[in-house]
Amino acid sequence: MKLDQRRPRRQHRRPFEIVFEDAQLLVVDKEPGILTVPLPERQSANIKDLLDEYLASQKREALPVHRIDRYTSGLVVFAKNRKAWENLVAQFRARTPQRVYLALVRGLVEEDVGTLRHWLELTTDGFRQKVARQGGTEAVTHYRVLERLPGVTLLEVRLESGLKNQIRVQFRAFGHPLVGDRHYAPEEASEVSLKRQALHAWKLSFLHPLTRQVLAFEARPASDLQHLLNGLRAAAKRGARTAGPPKGRAKRPSNSSLR
Repeated sequence: MKLDQRRPRRQHRRPFEIVFEDAQLLVVDKEPGILTVPLPERQSANIKDLLDEYLASQKREALPVHRIDRYTSGLVVFAKNRKAWENLVAQFRARTPQRVYLALVRGLVEEDVGTLRHWLELTTDGFRQKVARQGGTEAVTHYRVLERLPGVTLLEVRLESGLKNQIRVQFRAFGHPLVGDRHYAPEEASEVSLKRQALHAWKLSFLHPLTRQVLAFEARPASDLQHLLNGLRAAAKRGARTAGPPKGRAKRPSNSSLR
């Protein structure tokens, strides 16, 4: 059973939208450019602190269940009490929530569906992940092609594991870095249409910690990513009119698992 999303009236401009709230939890749609949680020993704007201010009148605080990168947009869950937090965190650790992203990657991905499987390790060099030569933690990501546009591919990406920067690292290793991802693909510094990685936490579903009903949410892409996609689609239409009828394109087998 799915519950309707409730959208409260917003009183002033915030870098997030509350898409669901009840006595147990909040789901927010985060804009790119703001942290999910505060950084140690630094004062930076973040969603948790803003939600704590919002919840002060309820004498509650926002307990982060998971997080997404600063320059990734989309859905994030916060609990409003310790018991709900423990239940939700256990679900995420067990990998039962469905976490689906939109990712725009460089180049044309040939396989319509595939799985990326790498072993990653966290380095002190820029606090980033890299593919491990030996050891490491397994990262598994499934993808499906949604659109092939001029020089790029729009993917639906489904997480099986949930390591830091997993999608960004794996698609870089796959030869298709995220558009605008200057951290893992320095060559993307020349991208002028998007000043961040083209990654959006699109769909999210999990069990309500109290009622055990399925909660399912979907967030539209942030305006900067949507603007880029609109421009690419317009360019593709212009190119199709100029080139004439499309020609067939050979495909490789659909098994794209990497080991």
